[in-house]
Amino acid sequence: MSDYYKFLDEQINNELKTDIGFNSLISSKPYLFDDEQSKKFFNRYEIIKEFQKICLNLFQKSLLEEEDPEIADLVLNELPENIGEKYHKNLPVRNDQTPVFFRTDEVIPGKISEIQSPGSSWGIYDQIFSFFNSHKEFNKNKRLFENSLPFQLSKALKNYLKKDPIVHHLIDNASIPWGMRYFILQTRKHGIKYFGYDKNITSYDCNFIRSHAFFGLMADNFRRFRLEKYEKNELDYDLFPCVLFDQKMPLIFPFHEKTKKYFSDEIRDIFPFSSLVTPQGLNLEEGNNISIDDFCRLPQSKRKYFLKYAGSDLEINWGSKSVFYLGKESQIRCKNILENVLKGYKYRKKWKIQKAYFTKDENAEYISRENEILKEKAYSKFSGFYGPNGLMGILVMQRTFPKVHGSPETIMTIA
Repeated sequence: MSDYYKFLDEQINNELKTDIGFNSLISSKPYLFDDEQSKKFFNRYEIIKEFQKICLNLFQKSLLEEEDPEIADLVLNELPENIGEKYHKNLPVRNDQTPVFFRTDEVIPGKISEIQSPGSSWGIYDQIFSFFNSHKEFNKNKRLFENSLPFQLSKALKNYLKKDPIVHHLIDNASIPWGMRYFILQTRKHGIKYFGYDKNITSYDCNFIRSHAFFGLMADNFRRFRLEKYEKNELDYDLFPCVLFDQKMPLIFPFHEKTKKYFSDEIRDIFPFSSLVTPQGLNLEEGNNISIDDFCRLPQSKRKYFLKYAGSDLEINWGSKSVFYLGKESQIRCKNILENVLKGYKYRKKWKIQKAYFTKDENAEYISRENEILKEKAYSKFSGFYGPNGLMGILVMQRTFPKVHGSPETIMTIA
């Protein structure tokens, strides 16, 4: 094993007292955006927040039947009754209670395919940041960010709360829990205290609650107590215990016939076109409604869409699960996939299509575990990490397979 991977392995293993190591490939250089792309990354924060506020407002009004009830029904989809409509109607949510920290996925710079709060990979970003700081020979490209994510998050959270943060981070549903534990330990070095990590800190002391899933917040044994503290402005949530922002459904709203009028073209432009899949058919970006059979009969070049689960079932709404690229499927296979997912429609299981974009890098460089600098033709995915002050970092994943996600073959770098 090269000294570079030994550095990355020991970095997390020594911190966590484990043998988990660094489980991907490391790029030989930071990713370089041109000035215009960099500027747009930073400017997108305000557009994203406006999108989130409109979604929250529409959902709340729909619950109260001040807007079409179907909007709330799409969001609540297959939730069990005890945490469904009645629960959400009684939530003491503020009108501006959108996610505090979140991570985007952009298939090309400027097209956001997903927003997760807080999302995974915060620890991976910090490891790569530390790697380039410690190995200047691979740090020739000027990076966009001089400060680490733990430093930025700690500073932003203190300013947001206007008090010293005491955090309970529920990581039971995190897709990379060891990465989040690593990240927690780095933020503690900047003054954040945590229940479960710091002496004399109890659950009752916490003033900021973080979770990777709505259902994780539902299983919190201090839920009622914390909601009461929230109503008194004594506590804040990162992801508020509302299902709205813990699924892919809101990304349909800028294009859906019942909601698109509330969104500006500027908001619509930062998302790939998305449409709900129903037994009656689906809408294409060109504006026409098409039956499932007719869609499947289209040539592959006209089916350049991803099929994604859009609902709240935790088992399949995270990671790369339940994502199919219909542009490579045969007509028969495409029809089988769509007919299979529509079997769950009567059980309120909702799916969507999302227009596919790809960024292909012909010369993605990485360091092999044998210490060689190699090149690959790879697809890229760009993840922006955001907090209450805006963009804090950009992670870039590159993989030879079009569905880019974390794996042992994925090349990792930062901008």
